[in-house]
Amino acid sequence: MKAMSSLVALAACAVFASPLMAQSFPSKPVRIVAPYVAGGTVDALSRALAVQLSEEFGQQVVVENRAGASGNIGADYVAGSDPDGHVLLLTASTIIVNPLVMKEAQRFDLRKDFTPIGMVASTPLVFVVSPQSGINTVDDFIKQAKTHPEKVNFGVGGFGSGGHLAMETFNVRAGTQIPMVIYKGSAPALADIVGGQLSAIMDPVLTTLPFVSTGRLKAIAVTGQQRSSLLPSVPTLQEAGVRDMDFVSWYGMWAPKGLPEPVSGRIQAALTKVLGSAQFKAWLDKQGMVAGSVTGRQFGDYVASESRKYAQAVEQAKIEKK
Repeated sequence: MKAMSSLVALAACAVFASPLMAQSFPSKPVRIVAPYVAGGTVDALSRALAVQLSEEFGQQVVVENRAGASGNIGADYVAGSDPDGHVLLLTASTIIVNPLVMKEAQRFDLRKDFTPIGMVASTPLVFVVSPQSGINTVDDFIKQAKTHPEKVNFGVGGFGSGGHLAMETFNVRAGTQIPMVIYKGSAPALADIVGGQLSAIMDPVLTTLPFVSTGRLKAIAVTGQQRSSLLPSVPTLQEAGVRDMDFVSWYGMWAPKGLPEPVSGRIQAALTKVLGSAQFKAWLDKQGMVAGSVTGRQFGDYVASESRKYAQAVEQAKIEKK
């Protein structure tokens, strides 16, 4: 009887502790770790999100940049942090590509060492070419690649990036063998397309739109399942006749594994509210991004699906690890 009473008491404590735990969070400033240098997309997104999460939490939310190893250093730091919700990771979809294309193994396992919070935003990739190339459509590009292969190449803003895998997949789907020129960042690649040294690149709306809007580059397609609201006249690759090109750059939030469910729910609720606000949506729209819509287990399932897609892309394109 005493043992039974103890079990009942423990169960009762757990029932009352859950809402109390959620109410007491956060008890101190929350840190969002952005595993890239300041000034990039992840950094800007983290800072915009931190401002509004601070209001939701009633506690300061700060951004901490821990760059290096394509985002792995910052992610590894968060994986080893206390699972109390006060240290969060916000990173790009490259986190699932890294182990597929990098010889140096990650010290963490995204599925085993993290609690998925939610997708923050996503953005399609824009297929751009030089206006002087005479190319107006994807079909024009494919025809030129097949009839004059020596005159066509692709710029890559980073080995293993979403743009890189999208281009490699394009080669497979279109039946082309367009060579890749790897750069350390999108900026020099975009500059070389403008200068005539490159034929094309696929890169996020944020980086390509300034060139397209000023006429320095021409957008002939976008990846993803629907057209970009900022480029409504530009067809998707699916519409242009190249199937299965649903590549987008997405940005997600994680906490260390073992985060209590009440705290996880509190963070997810705050994130959902911010992502649904007119103010944050307006900011995302200016960046060519769309607010995320999945949190928790659904986000974890989405990431698993994306991992399988990228693994297939790497296998089909026969990309060797570096």
